[in-house]
Amino acid sequence: MTYSFQMAAKDAPYEYRRPPVDLTRGWAGLSAATAAVTRFDMVSASLPAVLKGVTYRDLLYRMEASSSSAIEGVEASARQLIMDEVLAGTEEAVTRDEQVREAARSLAAMNEAAELPAKRPITPSFLFKVHTTLMEGAPGAHPGKFRKPPYVGYAAGRPAVDSALVQKCMDDLLEFMAEDPGQEGPLVRVAIAHAQFELIHPFHDGNGRMGRMLMPLHLMRAGATTEPNLVLSGQLYANREDYRHLLANLHKRGTSEDWVAWVEFMLEIMKEQALEHAAFFRLIRQRFDEVSKATLEAAGQRAAGHLLPKLLATPAFTVPSLRSDENRVTVHKWLEKLVAAKVIKVERAGVRRRATIYVCPALMSLLGRK
Repeated sequence: MTYSFQMAAKDAPYEYRRPPVDLTRGWAGLSAATAAVTRFDMVSASLPAVLKGVTYRDLLYRMEASSSSAIEGVEASARQLIMDEVLAGTEEAVTRDEQVREAARSLAAMNEAAELPAKRPITPSFLFKVHTTLMEGAPGAHPGKFRKPPYVGYAAGRPAVDSALVQKCMDDLLEFMAEDPGQEGPLVRVAIAHAQFELIHPFHDGNGRMGRMLMPLHLMRAGATTEPNLVLSGQLYANREDYRHLLANLHKRGTSEDWVAWVEFMLEIMKEQALEHAAFFRLIRQRFDEVSKATLEAAGQRAAGHLLPKLLATPAFTVPSLRSDENRVTVHKWLEKLVAAKVIKVERAGVRRRATIYVCPALMSLLGRK
């Protein structure tokens, strides 16, 4: 069963209805998008085991948290998120920028969502848990709860689904997301479900980030990918005006033409993002090989085996943040050798209680401006 929302009248709450479009129609962008997503998944599956563990997802999710937050007007780069992690638990952490804190909560929520076992369904209780992490400490956010009367939710400046109907609408949407894809395939279903989530606007705050967070989970559960790593906010941010405009058209009219335009837009987003991520993964593997070889040559097998997994996962670090069980004198000697070999560099020298911050330029540069 599939659903959507249409405006019954100007400024009236959205009504829960079937989408006025045949989902099995011939979608112009479906073939190319499916091919790109399939190639992306093959590239992801071919990564070495050490990269499959946490590394590529750590880098990718930081960029995703940055882009998804930027769509909401929260500016925090992936580089800033890494530095935020490095300083966590130190005296300097208390002076963190609030926008970085907010993006860091998005990152924490994404990592929590990714831990949901593939065979377990997405449930309201799961959404509440992730939303609590996302909105912890945010004023007026009511974390971990769907909105209820008398609160009125707004999407694109217009009233969303009546608060009294949110639970029922979300139950139907999650049922739709759990069904096996029909003839239309998983990509079309993910596009439809994302619009539905945003039009329901189930929470008091954080709906955009929650909705974008759900897409990689839905793609995996629908069989399009083997892991929840096809995150889409980079392309959505780059095309944010079209993203908002097309969603607004669904809000205002919700005609067959509006839904076709929306789905075709999302298929293009998935295609371009899959191609971009596939290239990113190939570059990660290349840099991994280069950094591994240089570390082995500069500091030896023991140092490489101990430092590489941590270095690759977090390309900015302090000695305390490494949480190494090795003797600190030994670790410092390894790091001195890596600095001399230009595998890493000192980003900031330590002064008094401020620890020295090291970065790996070859890996930090992967993050670009994000």
